[in-house]
Amino acid sequence: MAKRYGKKPPRTRGRQLTRQIRDHFDGDEDDLDDLVETWIEPPPPTKSAPASAPADEAGDDAQPEPPGTRDGIVVGLESGLCWVDDDGESILCVLPSRIAQNQRASIAVGDEVRYAPHDTETFRVLSVAPRRSELSRPDPHNPRERRVLAANIDIIVHIGSVVVPPVRPALIDRFLIIAARGGASLLVWINKVDLLDTEGRNELESVLAPYRALDVPILLGSTLDATTIETLRQRLAGKTAVFAGHSGVGKSSLLRALAPNLDIAIGAVSTAWGKGRHTTTSSSLYRLADDTKVIDTPGIRELGIDVDPAALDMYFDDIAAFATRCRFRDCRHIDEPGCAVLEAVANGELSQARYDAYLRIRASLETAEGSS
Repeated sequence: MAKRYGKKPPRTRGRQLTRQIRDHFDGDEDDLDDLVETWIEPPPPTKSAPASAPADEAGDDAQPEPPGTRDGIVVGLESGLCWVDDDGESILCVLPSRIAQNQRASIAVGDEVRYAPHDTETFRVLSVAPRRSELSRPDPHNPRERRVLAANIDIIVHIGSVVVPPVRPALIDRFLIIAARGGASLLVWINKVDLLDTEGRNELESVLAPYRALDVPILLGSTLDATTIETLRQRLAGKTAVFAGHSGVGKSSLLRALAPNLDIAIGAVSTAWGKGRHTTTSSSLYRLADDTKVIDTPGIRELGIDVDPAALDMYFDDIAAFATRCRFRDCRHIDEPGCAVLEAVANGELSQARYDAYLRIRASLETAEGSS
């Protein structure tokens, strides 16, 4: 049976819990002061070395752990608080100020934590273990700040749709970069293909052809098709996956198809934006059968990436294969003489669509770099 952890109480109940926890600190409010939502971006990782949580490394002067210290996994978050799954039980814990002040980067759903009782009624997080992988992005309102949407994941499932909102190859390109930077693999699920006729299916395959050539796993399916749902279930078995994509593409519907007993709200598509409403308002972790964990994330309207433009080609495997042959080591692959990438595009050896994606992303990165 699938279990959902991280189901949060109403907002008023959350405030009551915060006040109750504060009362139990007997005037020592160091761990509840300054629960502001700011965060600092660590140095960008290389493609082969994903970012790990810098939040809470213990130094030589670390204090001994208190009695009753246990391990758990973060399954839900609220400002200054988190829910920790410990052997099927969801424990509400307060975050110490050193974590809460940097909350959106230093702790995320999927993080492995150590926590302990503070008194007879409250618990608090002691430390966050280094991450093996993550799904993160620059904050859309402040690119200098970073949001970690999920931690310790094996696979990012980018969910697209054939209707509103339609498949966007540019989003697949960005997810490939984010997966490589975060240390996870990528699987693309295209939803609602049952709505396509033969012509529409052929057009979709044409759009996806450059990614199939890169051996990106792509599944075409529908939440109403038991065969494709079972194929996805087998791909995810024993893994920790995160569902990500625009609102309205069917992330929550897909999760409910994988585990029909889950109680998940399903949202309509906004006609004003052409994108779905954010039915999932924060990341939550679900346990499914076969030791599978799925983290459902809020719908993404913008997917920024933080990459040095000069290093962008290393995240395009098909372009990187030709870039090593360029005359100049710092070739931008735009108009330089002796550029092997331009030659490969002209000869049809490199997809024009993928090269255009490289140019678009590079231009956006250089624009952002110039405005910072």
